[in-house]
Amino acid sequence: MSNFFEILRKKYLINLDSSQRAAVEHLKGPALVLAGPGSGKTTVIIARTFYLISKANNNPDEILTLTFNKAAQVEMNNRFSKVFGDQTFKKVKFVTFHSFCFSVLREYERRQGYRFRLIEGKTGEDLPYKTVILKNIYEKINGTIANEEELETLSNEIGYVKNKMVTDFSGLNLRTREFGKIYMAYEKLKRENSFIDFDDMLTYCLDILNKYPEILISYKNRYKYFQVDEGQDLSKIQFEILKKLCSSEESNLFIVADDDQSIYGFRGAEPKYILELGKYYKGLGIYKLENNYRSTRNIVELSSKLIKKNKLRYHKSHKTGNPVFNDPVIVNVEDEIEQLKFIEETVKYHLRENHTVAILYRNNISSVPIAEMLDRKGIPFVLRQNRIHFFRHWAVQDIIGFLNFALNPYDYESFKRIYYKINLYISKNMMENAFKNQYRLPVIESLIKENVLQAYQINELKNSIRKFKNLSGMRPLKALKYIEDEFKYFGNIKGLCEYTGVSVDYIYSLFGVLKTLSASCRSIPEFLVKLDALSKIFENKEGDFGSGQNPVSLITLHSSKGLEYDAVLMVDLTNSQIPGESTAVKSVNHDQNLIEEERRLFYVGMTRAKKWLYMICPQYVNEMKEFRSTFVNEAASILGEKLLGSVTEGRVIVHKKYGEGIISSVDHKYGTTVIEVDFGGKTRSLDLVLCLENRIIRFC
Repeated sequence: MSNFFEILRKKYLINLDSSQRAAVEHLKGPALVLAGPGSGKTTVIIARTFYLISKANNNPDEILTLTFNKAAQVEMNNRFSKVFGDQTFKKVKFVTFHSFCFSVLREYERRQGYRFRLIEGKTGEDLPYKTVILKNIYEKINGTIANEEELETLSNEIGYVKNKMVTDFSGLNLRTREFGKIYMAYEKLKRENSFIDFDDMLTYCLDILNKYPEILISYKNRYKYFQVDEGQDLSKIQFEILKKLCSSEESNLFIVADDDQSIYGFRGAEPKYILELGKYYKGLGIYKLENNYRSTRNIVELSSKLIKKNKLRYHKSHKTGNPVFNDPVIVNVEDEIEQLKFIEETVKYHLRENHTVAILYRNNISSVPIAEMLDRKGIPFVLRQNRIHFFRHWAVQDIIGFLNFALNPYDYESFKRIYYKINLYISKNMMENAFKNQYRLPVIESLIKENVLQAYQINELKNSIRKFKNLSGMRPLKALKYIEDEFKYFGNIKGLCEYTGVSVDYIYSLFGVLKTLSASCRSIPEFLVKLDALSKIFENKEGDFGSGQNPVSLITLHSSKGLEYDAVLMVDLTNSQIPGESTAVKSVNHDQNLIEEERRLFYVGMTRAKKWLYMICPQYVNEMKEFRSTFVNEAASILGEKLLGSVTEGRVIVHKKYGEGIISSVDHKYGTTVIEVDFGGKTRSLDLVLCLENRIIRFC
């Protein structure tokens, strides 16, 4: 071991393994460090930075480290300062990719005497928000007012096409209506007003580096070493910027990445830039950090075998020196309610033992019933980076409108929201006439009084009075089913869904969450109060709820990357959630890119766990049969293969119903394993994998 690594170990308490040391010592030319989960990538980056300064005698301000988000930049900067803490190193720069690009833009402005105005956030009283601009353009082109979810989708899709450097949108599966027209109008408005958004920082940066060689040369001269964290998240435009800065095999470009954790395709990121790096940089040094210091051997072996099912990846042999512990557990539950019960019991156990716990989900909507349950049970939790529009979604507001009007027949605003969605044959003009008696007469009585109606219209209105009266006295869960069955809500909104491009299935999933939330309520007022209180929790977006030193983290699989917990519960593991029905269909048609990204996302979730991993699969969601995620099936197959080696004749098992028995034979057939078990003289045939997954049997 060199003197440098001895100093690193003794003085700075950093003890690197041989693979890490090799990466740290890379000095000249391009390098790619493939850093698996829990392999100490941040430690390697700060150690190499220290090596470049103290051992290779480089100036700190000649080293630039690029990260992909502010949190990573702050963590790396703090880690470096805390470990090495010398004033000499204050000039070392850890910056986000966008921040670097913005500095290039500012350099251009200084040279040109020109100034752009950033429209992200509030930047002045006379400058509109980006969302306000997009909202106005959307309304002008589509003739409707975009809600928060539609505006977020639009903004994300603009970022996507800019990161992909796409100009022809015809082949893209974009959700925004008239996206091309909106995009062109938005770009035109920005050019005319010298506005820029965050995505423009990238596009302008590349344009400046291409058109102004003196600026490019100034940055090449300023920085001798470029380091990139999370290189698998590179988009096309970011990769093009890197290629301008580090344009040859002599360039000192040092990228730390894990192609198995490339999960941001929706932002334009692609693992191919890492996979094809050798094409652009001859003599590329490749270092593999395969030792997982985070997870138990059980988790490392399972996750490693699962990710190897992907074809578009570097070959790696993940390993760990950590001991064998509990195998990851697949938990099949009946429905959403049973899932919540399992979560409650499991979380309480781990919190009693002072373990850190995370609940991971594919889509933010899964967090709503979980947060409600934890809040109701007094279990401390924290919502991390949770952006959800559930409570403000028009369909949820419709259902609240039904319930409010059932309780208060004078509620004109609620009725105005829903009347045209329940086939009452009432026109907008008739509703305006009814408003003459607002607060004096019940809404439907006013409709009858103030309008000349046909007999069938009067009958429908009187019938609706009876329905709303029935609704008002029901328990919430029954009331929701009544809205579905008697008011035919979902049949009536089909046209609206088609017009807005929202699937009825998605609306029905929101309705399913409402039903889950309603199950613990005894009255409609209680349910409405619960929804209001829960919406306030989510308005907080990120914060601790409940008392406790060790709150449970609720977080999406995407946002969990880079984090670790003693125990991880992955929930709602159905095929419709992950990989998603459309992805599964495309994979059948030989489009493997999407299914492989979803498998990588599943892998990211698995590798957050240090000791305990639970994969929870509801068999019914919103009273409809669901298929278990294909990735859970893959994990089950791997776990089954591991177990089969230890299942032999003569081994004792305990069955939930039949009690203790002895395995008399083991037979592998029909793609599964059948065991014959002697239960006190009576032999029964059991599907081994099925029994284990449903916790019907256990081994003594």
